[in-house]
Formats: sequence, structure tokens, C-alpha cells
Amino acid sequence: MIGKKIAWTAFFLMALFTPASIILRIQGNYTLSNVILASSIIIFLIFSVIHRKIKEDILVFIPEEVREREWRYYLSSLMAFIFLVFTTILNIFIVFFGLAIPRALIDLFIGIVLILMLYTVFSIPTAEKKASYYILFLIATIFALGVLASQLDIYHLPPNALPLLKKMGDPLFMINIAIIFWMASLISGGELPSPVGSIIGIYEKGRSVKEEVVFRRNILYATIVAFIAIFMIAGLVSVLGLPKVKVGTLPWQFAIIFSSLGLLITAIIYILFILPEKTTKLKEKYDIHTLYRYLILGTSVVIAIIFIILAIMTQMKMMHEIGPIKLSPSNSIDFAIFAILVLIGPYGFYEYALYRKIDLMEERFPEFLRDLAESRKAGLTMAKAVENAAKGDYGYLTPEIKKMAVQISWGVPFSEALRRFGERINTPLVKRTTTMVVKASETGGKIADVIEAAAKNVREIKILQAERKTEMKMYLMIIYVSFFVFLAVIAILSGMFLPKLISASKAIGGAGAIGISVGGANIETYRFIYVCTALSQAIGNGIVAGALSEGKMIAGLRHAAIMVLITYLAFRLIF
Repeated sequence: MIGKKIAWTAFFLMALFTPASIILRIQGNYTLSNVILASSIIIFLIFSVIHRKIKEDILVFIPEEVREREWRYYLSSLMAFIFLVFTTILNIFIVFFGLAIPRALIDLFIGIVLILMLYTVFSIPTAEKKASYYILFLIATIFALGVLASQLDIYHLPPNALPLLKKMGDPLFMINIAIIFWMASLISGGELPSPVGSIIGIYEKGRSVKEEVVFRRNILYATIVAFIAIFMIAGLVSVLGLPKVKVGTLPWQFAIIFSSLGLLITAIIYILFILPEKTTKLKEKYDIHTLYRYLILGTSVVIAIIFIILAIMTQMKMMHEIGPIKLSPSNSIDFAIFAILVLIGPYGFYEYALYRKIDLMEERFPEFLRDLAESRKAGLTMAKAVENAAKGDYGYLTPEIKKMAVQISWGVPFSEALRRFGERINTPLVKRTTTMVVKASETGGKIADVIEAAAKNVREIKILQAERKTEMKMYLMIIYVSFFVFLAVIAILSGMFLPKLISASKAIGGAGAIGISVGGANIETYRFIYVCTALSQAIGNGIVAGALSEGKMIAGLRHAAIMVLITYLAFRLIF
């Protein structure tokens, strides 16, 4: 560190001021706590100016390689920014929305921010002379002095001041604002990396220390799991309570705040240090579409599990409201349907979007082959033919053709570039055709005739596929019509016939004159059975529709999601 005496003095004072401020606030001596915290900020502002002057004087004597910021400076700067954002959000909710959280927690977070900022400032051997640094520094000083003036009864806002200004005049909120301007001045003066610069610096400087210095992977994984567990347990206890214990007497909000903050920090560290390497390995093992499938499925499963938990809690009368929304056991079917929609909807529509993209690419593929054959017959080389084709418009195929042209311009042979082209498209039709053209190119002969024959073959296959789709549209329509008819029958039974049947059966003691017994069940039970039946019909019809229209059962998830949504809306609108 530069100026070690000043740095250690500042850290020593921080170790005294922060605990003193927290203890005094817990004891109820708010004025003295605010005075100590504001005074500490003013002292640290003075220390940072003195330290900056020392750095400016010796900066010319520091070698360039020593000026390089280490990864730990970037990490401490990023952590300071995260804690400051979190503290500011808590302060806003406390001051403007009356959130019932002890203010000592704000003192603690402010102390953590100051320690991280001081460590970064005293460690980084850089400084830039900018006017903005002094302007922002002066504003930070004014806010800190304003807190001292208000707490020492030197100056107060006038009684007729706006309510918003009175709330902003809260001492801890003004201290928060002072720290924000101080951080902005340090970033402007080159003594503190910006958040974006910190992330970039961690990527660049932290590569050599990923395994040795940063958290070991297993420890990091365990930490993330622990924070998730604490957060979930604290949340459940806050909602459900504990036997023979009043939740209000326990500081569960502290567990939720600390666990969520810890989870955020560990997740950021994971994303910065481990995820890039993991992503590279996954990309080497799987293609990009497979990774997207895993990502969509993983996200859908997590959200679906949350909805299932809400359904169970609602059915067991363990949860009665979500914010202003009142809940009853009948709402459990809503959460269950939401879980089904989230589980099958995103994945089904992604598969359909991918299928449509591949279909459009294959439709333009014969046109591309035909243009290559014509260019070759005109006397151009295959490299020149690809270059000319890259200037055309082939829809979704155009970016891949341009990549192929760039590879050839770098010296990659035509056969190798075409082989890579087929691997990137990665459909049976395109791969089979490109393999045939590559073999013809390597063995010699009239490659133009081979490409033209391949184009004709692909075109005929696409024509046959289009004819099959046209024929299957009629069957698809029949499936949808039969589903709507079934839904209409269920709705009529549930809305008109069933209530009269139950009322008649109750009137004659549970058995109707026509010999139908309802067993004493209420109408809600039968409606639940009807909804489940309609949902089963929707999912089954959807899967069959996908198998008929696109030849894959997985393609039916899109139709199933649409039918499930129609079923839900129909029953909710009717009942």
C-alpha cells in the first residue's frame, strides 16, 4: 500500500467508529450514532485527499508494470459497489416506504462499503487529475457536513419544507448519498475502477488465479447451496411461523437480507470466475441449440417447482395471500396449471422456432446450390462462386454463407469450408448433401453437375415435405375441432347440467329418480375432475397434433401448451 501509515490509521479508526455507531444505535442513542458515522466519513474524505496527494507526487517514479491493477482491487471495488447498491435500496424502502428493518443494519453495510472503498483506494497506485473529481468530492463533503449540522442542532430544514425533502433529510439517507458521491468522485479520479471496468479487469487479470487464489469450486458451490437453503428456510418461517414461537419476536428479516446478499455475491463470483470456463467446456461438448434447450428446461423446471410448492401450500391452507392477492384452496389448481404451462410452453415454442428456422434454411438451400452450379458453369472457381453467393439474400442461410466465404478468403479449401458449413447447419438433409458435394470435389470430375443434381434432389425432398404438411393440416384441424367440442361438452356439463343434478339428488336424499348417485360430493369436486380431464385431453391431443404435423412428438408440446391455456381460460371465464 502507498502511504501505509495513513492507510493503517484509517483502518484503525474504521474499526472503532463502525462498531461504536452500531452499538449506540442499538441502544437508542441515534443522534450520537449519526454524528460518529458522519464524522468518520469526513475524516476518511480528508485521509483520501492526503493519500491522493501522495500518489500524485510519487506517480512519476512508479514503474508502469507496478501500476497494473491486480484482480483483488477490481474484486474489492465491485463488492463495494454491490454493497452500496444494496444499502441504498434498503435505505429507500426504510425512508420512503416504512420498511420495518433496524437501522443498525444500514450502519453495518455502510461500514463494509467504507472498508472496501478504503482498501481499494489505498492499494491502487493510480490517480487522474480531473475537475469532476473535486466537484463530486465537494458534494459528498457537503452532505456529510449537513448530517453533522442537523444532528448538532446547527441547521434544520424549515417546518414548511416539502415532505419529500424532509424524508431525504434523514441522517442515514444523507450519509448514503454522501458515500455515493464519494464513490463517483473516486471513479472519476481513477482511484476506483468503475463496475464495468471491474468486471472486465477481473476477467483479464483473474485468469491466472482462478484455481489458486479465488474460492475453490467446491467451497463456492457449498456456499451457494447454503445461502439458498438459509434464504428458503427464513422465507418459509417468515410465512408459516414456528410452533409455539411468534415470528415477530425473531429477526427473520436479517436472515433473508444476509442470505440474499450472500447469494448475490457468490453468484457473481461464480459467473465471473467459473462460468466462463464451464461454458467453454459445454460448447466443446454440445452444440449451441442443445445448450439453449438445457437452459430453457432448467429454468422452466425451477419455476414449475415453485408453482407446485405454492399449489401444495395453498391446498393445505398454509398460505392465504400473496401481497394484495387473497388465496383459497381452490386456487391450488391455478398454480398447478401454471406449472404445466411453464414446464411445456417455453420448450415447446423454442422447438417450434428452431424447426421453422431450419425449415426456412432448407428451403433456400437448393437455391444456393443452384447458384453455385451456375457460377461454376460460367467458368468461375468454387471460391469465387461462394464469394458471389455471399452477396445474395438466402434468408437465414445468408450469415452461414458469408462465414463460408470468409473462411475461403483466409485460405481454407472449398471442400473444408463446405464441410464446416454442413456441420454448422447440422440437419440431416444439409449434412448429407454437403458430404456428397465434398466427396465429388475431392475426387474431381464435373462438380457443377454434381451440385446441380444435389440441388434438384433437395428441392424434390422439400416439395414432398410441403405436400405432407398440406395433407396433415386437415388432421390437425380435426384434432383442434374435436378438442373444442370436448371442452364445450365439459363446460355445459359443469355449468348447466351438474348443478341441477346435484340439487335434485340432494332433494331426494342423494339418489335421483333415474338411478344416478352423486355420493354427497359438492360441485367443486366434480368441476375439479372435469378440469383434470380437460387438461389430460389437451396434453394428449397436443402431442398427437405435433406427431402428425411435424413428425415429432416433442413438437406437440406447443399445441399442448395452447390447449392447456385455452382450457384454463375457459373454466376461469365460465366459473
